[in-house]
Amino acid sequence: MGSDSKNSKLNNFIIQGGILAFAGVLVRMLGLVKRIPLSYIIGDVGNSYYSAAYEIYNIVLTISSYGIPLSVSKLVAARVNKGHFRNANKVFHCALIFALCVGSISSILVFTFSRQLSIAMNEPMSNLALMVLSPTLFIVAIMGVFRGYFQGLGTMVPTACSQLIEQIILITVSLSSSYMLTKRGARVGAILQNPNYANAYGAAGATLGCSVGAAAGLLFLIYIYKGYSRKLQKQIYKDPSHTIESTSTVFIALICTIVPVVLSNTVNNISNFLDQYLYNRIMVEKGLLDIKSINWGIYSGKYLVLIGVPIAMANAMGASSVPTVAGIMKRKAYDEARDKISKVIRITMLISIPCAVGIAVLSPSLMYFLFSSTNETGPILLRIGALGIVLFSFSTLTNGLLQGMSHLREPITHALIALLIHVCILILLLKFTNLNIYAVAFSNNIFSFVICVLNLISIRKILNYRQEYIRTFVIPFISAAIMGLVCYLVSIPFTANGYSRLLIMVNILIGCIVYFASMVVLKGITETELNQLPGGRKIYSLMKRLHLMR
Repeated sequence: MGSDSKNSKLNNFIIQGGILAFAGVLVRMLGLVKRIPLSYIIGDVGNSYYSAAYEIYNIVLTISSYGIPLSVSKLVAARVNKGHFRNANKVFHCALIFALCVGSISSILVFTFSRQLSIAMNEPMSNLALMVLSPTLFIVAIMGVFRGYFQGLGTMVPTACSQLIEQIILITVSLSSSYMLTKRGARVGAILQNPNYANAYGAAGATLGCSVGAAAGLLFLIYIYKGYSRKLQKQIYKDPSHTIESTSTVFIALICTIVPVVLSNTVNNISNFLDQYLYNRIMVEKGLLDIKSINWGIYSGKYLVLIGVPIAMANAMGASSVPTVAGIMKRKAYDEARDKISKVIRITMLISIPCAVGIAVLSPSLMYFLFSSTNETGPILLRIGALGIVLFSFSTLTNGLLQGMSHLREPITHALIALLIHVCILILLLKFTNLNIYAVAFSNNIFSFVICVLNLISIRKILNYRQEYIRTFVIPFISAAIMGLVCYLVSIPFTANGYSRLLIMVNILIGCIVYFASMVVLKGITETELNQLPGGRKIYSLMKRLHLMR
């Protein structure tokens, strides 16, 4: 009975993580849908303005409210596991007050100092995009409380649905407003004799979708919360505890949980900020002003968007693991914790490794397929950064696992060490080589690699944990290598007379079949594991028809 209960909880953990992972990947795919026409509308220069505004937004968001969902989910889960629903509800209301305060302050500050912040990024014309983006800070802070609350209750569905709604509205508003504002910016640019106003206005239109999309996601969560309130009242009525935590105690708990998470993620976002700041500054010093914005537009608007799709899955798995692992560690069920960690790392690698190999092999085809681009910069970036897909996925996931184990200091320390190494390597490469934008992708691989190593060492020490390597890393890599070789050979006749989107899609489908067939033949995946992956049941059904699985 105990074993069945344990397996049921483990499966639920993977299912909930899978729901959030599937939504995360779908959101990133929808993001790709947005960025493809957006690249045509605002161009690579506009993408650079959009990226500069978004980097500033990300840093302020991280400092102000990024840690709210994780903190709320962890604190709520700890109380729900004990049946203390009154105190879980108290955490929710205190977190709302906190979010209202920090969200308001951060929005006002960014709006007020948008020009100074844009100049600091060496992209002064991103000022308008940043002003339009500033209200999103307030909305996202409030939304984070609701998402964290539902995650703490053990359901990822409201978060996943709100993410999809947010992205759909974001795409619609971003594309329409960027198109209209680009035209207006062109007229302003003609008067002021500066064609870049069209790109600047277009970037501002793109950021408008972020605010409207976030507002739509928040309204959905409020609606779900109101529908849940009746069940909540019944749970509170049955609550065996009669002691309600004081407001000051809850606020202290929130702050003590949020601050380490904020510090850890601030380092990651500062890394992105420093990348663009150092790149822009050194390119200007080297007299490469003409290609500076264009190359960064390719890096941020095409390369990062594309590799972000598989990394989104790791983000989701990390987010879903925090409340679950926190509850297990609270019970001191260390064997169960090791089991969950092993399984979630394995599933993450099953997806990230073939994605990395596929993107590296098919990089020219993918850049043409998505952006109609035959420029060599994008494919080279993808080949350099493909390894980063695996490294970033692993580092993101292990950060979440350490936070779930209440070891909040380690991710901060590891990120700081990695940041120092990353910045030193980036400066050296930018100053003393001709790698230019490729130096940014290469040094980011080093950044995530250092975090991976340090995080894994910490998890080993805390739980006496040993990761299984053969089925987690070796077999997926061999299967992905076979897939990559097949895709490369198939691409030769497919691209002999130029690129065809239909043939590229056929090649990707062939790659997926070859990868999963190789995994089955090499006994790297079971039916149960396959069914737990996003879309795994359909893949299993296809494998069964091909007589590759029983």
